[in-house]
Amino acid sequence: MNDIDTVSKSDAYEIVSGDMYDWSDLTSADPCPRGPVLTRVAVATASDAAHLLVVGPHDLGLLDAVVGLASRTTLVLRTHTDAQVVSERYADRSVDVVCGDLRSWTPDQPADAVIALDGFGRVSSIDAAPADWHTISVHLARLATRDSRLAVVVSNPGSPLEQLRAVAPEASNEDADWSFPIHDRAHPRSLVDASARLGGHGYALWPDAASPTLAAAPDACSAALAIAHGRPAETTTLRELQPALAQTLDTLGVTAAAGGWLVTRGLTIGSVLGVDRSGNETSWTAPDRSWLVEAMRDSARRDASGLRSRVRRLREAVESDPERWRGLQVDEIGLDADRLVPVHDSAVRLGDSAEEILLGLLDELAAFICVAGWRHPWPAGCGRDELAVLLAATVDTVVTPADVRRVRERRESALSSNGMAPVFARRTSPAEADTSELRKLMDENEALRGQVTWFKQQMRQRQTMTHEVRTAARRDVAALNSRIKDLEDQLSAQQATSITRAAKRASSVPSRTRDRLGRIPGARRAARLLRRALGALRRAVRR
Repeated sequence: MNDIDTVSKSDAYEIVSGDMYDWSDLTSADPCPRGPVLTRVAVATASDAAHLLVVGPHDLGLLDAVVGLASRTTLVLRTHTDAQVVSERYADRSVDVVCGDLRSWTPDQPADAVIALDGFGRVSSIDAAPADWHTISVHLARLATRDSRLAVVVSNPGSPLEQLRAVAPEASNEDADWSFPIHDRAHPRSLVDASARLGGHGYALWPDAASPTLAAAPDACSAALAIAHGRPAETTTLRELQPALAQTLDTLGVTAAAGGWLVTRGLTIGSVLGVDRSGNETSWTAPDRSWLVEAMRDSARRDASGLRSRVRRLREAVESDPERWRGLQVDEIGLDADRLVPVHDSAVRLGDSAEEILLGLLDELAAFICVAGWRHPWPAGCGRDELAVLLAATVDTVVTPADVRRVRERRESALSSNGMAPVFARRTSPAEADTSELRKLMDENEALRGQVTWFKQQMRQRQTMTHEVRTAARRDVAALNSRIKDLEDQLSAQQATSITRAAKRASSVPSRTRDRLGRIPGARRAARLLRRALGALRRAVRR
């Protein structure tokens, strides 16, 4: 940082209070405004201006397009690194570079054109007293004339896409984090609010504010939503929102869900400004709604009849005028008073017959539904090819997955030969693909395989131990049962021996008595009594 509180002049640029060292906004992780859409807006703002003021960091390609269009250009940057790069780049041009806090600088000549496509997030020093959005906008108004042309981008912190990008595991001290507070209460709450504060006309930017592929007026946002899905292919698209896109749009509205807003004053750029499939800026018509968005909403609701009706209407439109639909993709179909209309004219030939054109459009619809994660009404369709076959069957067109793939290859070949990319293009070829993620997954797979092997070994060991314990237990139980039987036999034998001995002695009494008593008087009677006693004794033994 620099503690200079007065204006000074270096050899290459002017320095005011709030200048910052040690990092660069131009090369930080947070991208600077760029792309054909914002470049078109910047060029329209700067053309024929007496004094152009560019606030904050912008992509060097965008600056190259606007420098020289005005009689005098002033660039205000807060870091010395950026000021040095820009001053050297335009050393031979009529460009003044200021390094420091925007609030510390006052021009000697008011600007009649202002470009602030990065918003107000990187115009103040981090060491300065915090200033809200309203304070900076009021100061910016003092630097320009009352009727100056204006192009200012206002971020939308409430955008679902921005919320997803803002999710981080912990706080960071990276250069990109030195930006405007996201919870600024003075920040505009809506496109209408931002337009009213700056006194201009508002546009919604899709899919993000730093590199939009479309800028659309509120009455044309539905078409912008569909077209912004994949142009150019490397930008973040609305596929991040697919699980709840329909509910989000119905709740917030298309404008409120946009990544940011563009407010212009004194400019005429049409209702929709976009990028074509080759990445070049182009103008679009503004139908009421997008056919693709409505079809995907029917799919999300699993409204089979509604989706079938939309496919039937598409077939009727294509069959009535195939030439009109030959060069379009599915995200370029609008609904104007319930009529299907192309959002622009194309000379590219993506099909020869109406059947081929229709099948190609249905294949792209299936790609949006399946690849983007939407559910659909027919559980039998397990993939893009199968769903395209089912969509064609709803209008009594019989095709096979092989037919779908053949049409897709023809369309992609036609687009490639014209320097254009399909909606779902392959990002990289197999030879250029980054294998780091694949290697990471393979390493994780090997680690999981090792864990599974270890658990199997442990299970086998435990099963073996359990078998041995069970065998030993069975052996011990058998031994104990045998010992118990032996003891019972011994006890029975001991009990039986004493009783038998007594019985033998008792049984010999009559014979001995007869021998000894012989003819003694009364002996017979005594013998009878003895026999009764012996019988009683035997009965007792049996019991």
